[in-house]
Amino acid sequence: MTPRRYSLLLLALAALHAVLAALLPLSGDEVYYWDCSRHLDWSYFDQPPLVIWAMVPFRALLGETALAVRAPAILASLLVGLFLLPLMRRLGGGPREATWAYLVLHATPLFFVGAFYASTDAAMIAATVGATWAAIAVAQGERRGWWGFAFALGVGFLAKFPVVLVLPALLPALLRREGRAELSRPAPYLAGALAAVLTTPVWLWALRHDFDNIAFQLAGRHRGAGFTLGPLGEFVAANLLLVTPFLLVAIVLAWARRRRGADVAWATMLVATATPVAFFALVALRTKVGGHWGGPTWVLGAAILALTPLACRRFCVIAGAATGGLMTAAVLAIVLAPEPLLATGWSYHGSRRIATRALSAVVGNDELVAAVEARVRPGELVASESYSTAHLLAFLSRGRLDTRLFHQPRGSHGLASLYWYPPESLRGRDVLFVTEQRDPAAGLRELFAEVREEEPIVIRRGDAVVRTVRVLRATDLLAPAEAFTRLREGDGAR
Repeated sequence: MTPRRYSLLLLALAALHAVLAALLPLSGDEVYYWDCSRHLDWSYFDQPPLVIWAMVPFRALLGETALAVRAPAILASLLVGLFLLPLMRRLGGGPREATWAYLVLHATPLFFVGAFYASTDAAMIAATVGATWAAIAVAQGERRGWWGFAFALGVGFLAKFPVVLVLPALLPALLRREGRAELSRPAPYLAGALAAVLTTPVWLWALRHDFDNIAFQLAGRHRGAGFTLGPLGEFVAANLLLVTPFLLVAIVLAWARRRRGADVAWATMLVATATPVAFFALVALRTKVGGHWGGPTWVLGAAILALTPLACRRFCVIAGAATGGLMTAAVLAIVLAPEPLLATGWSYHGSRRIATRALSAVVGNDELVAAVEARVRPGELVASESYSTAHLLAFLSRGRLDTRLFHQPRGSHGLASLYWYPPESLRGRDVLFVTEQRDPAAGLRELFAEVREEEPIVIRRGDAVVRTVRVLRATDLLAPAEAFTRLREGDGAR
């Protein structure tokens, strides 16, 4: 394997990601990011801006398509591959080991699907790999590594805040005498200033909106419920599925083997790898966490596995690739044809509820858009309490439907649109409200002069009803604040 062949491999896999990105339907979160990219701002309520900004040039080039929305994720996965090669060289490997690691990553549903799924995680992981490469350079005595680390950290912060978990990777270098001597020179502090400047957009948005974005990350997203093992068990189970049990065990074994006699470069790599999953495992002792939040651990762990001989490595890789391939194929099949599973009625009630009935939300969306377009009147807004539904209607109608989120008190995610429209632009408007709630009028009657329920939109497959969407026509919005906007009078449209 040569660098040229490795580059060709990266391009071939990026082409595969692009094909899948173009063919598969967008999820609710993905169309949420798309709608955010139509309302450019310094940052957003629950997400930093980098991935959203990155969609804009691709939308200009490719139009309002799934490929344009997912192009930043494809670019991020390509950057992971590009960063792996110099990272491997720092640790004694080369193109062969980088190829090995990148292919192993594609055997995991976590990376294979994440390589073309529009998310903030993909960009954060790329930044984490780049920052780890730079941290190893610092540990090996290269002063310019401070600048690479700062740039990766600052840009990564604009992708997703947990990139700061790469900071402990600097500890092995700073615990040595040579590393501490670096703190008497200006490079670390100037680099730190660069990282801080790069994060400026997040703080500008925070200053304009009473630090709502920071409060959400620190308190709104994580509501502690005391010590509990349930979310931790779910976090472990999710990682076993996303990485496959075989590859997860192999990575853990390789990490443990490398601990013995690790030099400062390897110590840096080991700390950077372990920190994300260890941190979120601790958080899971008090509240639920996303199963994919430990993603940087497994991406860096694949590099460790590629550089570490293990007696069971060949078996784990083959078994992991087979298992991961089957799981990925199953996920793609469910996305493309969810109807057969809707009759099973399976559900799991833990700290995170999972049910097959949730698949009904991906069935018949084109039919739903057509039905809503047929009913909406001139000048009428379309709203839903589901941010996925609100933004999906906007995307699938190519912006023809003027949609709004109806925020209910129990909702905490997907609220960026509450900062786009001032109260004066909403007051007095009529709204066609679509929902799949059992009590569709809850919270609406005190906000509108009149609310009337109409015939529902029924989506069938053969003789079976797979989805029922209730429709209400609400006239004269009297009190838009909080439910439809968090802006104050006179703020102007964002």
